[in-house]
Amino acid sequence: MTPSLPFDEKKLLSQVSEGDEKAFRILFDRYWDNIYGVAFAFTKSKMIAEEMVQDIFLKIWIKKDLLNSIQKFDAYLFRVAKNHIYNELRKKIIEEPFTEHIINYFREIGNSPEHLLIFKESEKLVNLAIENLPARQQQVYRLGREQGMSQDEISEKLQISKNTIKRHMNEALKYIRQFLLQYSDGNTYLFLFIIGILDSI
Repeated sequence: MTPSLPFDEKKLLSQVSEGDEKAFRILFDRYWDNIYGVAFAFTKSKMIAEEMVQDIFLKIWIKKDLLNSIQKFDAYLFRVAKNHIYNELRKKIIEEPFTEHIINYFREIGNSPEHLLIFKESEKLVNLAIENLPARQQQVYRLGREQGMSQDEISEKLQISKNTIKRHMNEALKYIRQFLLQYSDGNTYLFLFIIGILDSI
């Protein structure tokens, strides 16, 4: 449960950085609900979400020496959480039980307004990420991923080497992945996994 009494966050972080387990417990109790909510939104599983929260706070504890330099702990914690959840999802999406669990979730909502909204939001986010790419990266990405052209065909069309094409594509995919990680919510992110967008990225 989140404590209702105000506390000095900077002092608390300093205490945690020095190995104070009681201070860490206060931090854990204060933010557990928020991180659990994020993890559950991405996984739709109470058990997996709880495991992720434990792992996320363990990472915070292991790297507690960094806490003295953190200006906004909630932003730092949320970033650590999303990165951890993203990495775990990439591992779990190839596990049959988890994949079935997620597919069943989307099957249940079917063609509901929620499903249509998720689809539209997913499409909008991917397109926005692509539009934010530098011109050449965007050109290479669209030719390769949207028009299905091979590296040889792109090389001939743009008059650039295949190594340059590969570099542009890798940089484009890295940016798109990070963009989606930052701006998509749990439902949108899971939907992108299911339709193969993130798996191919």
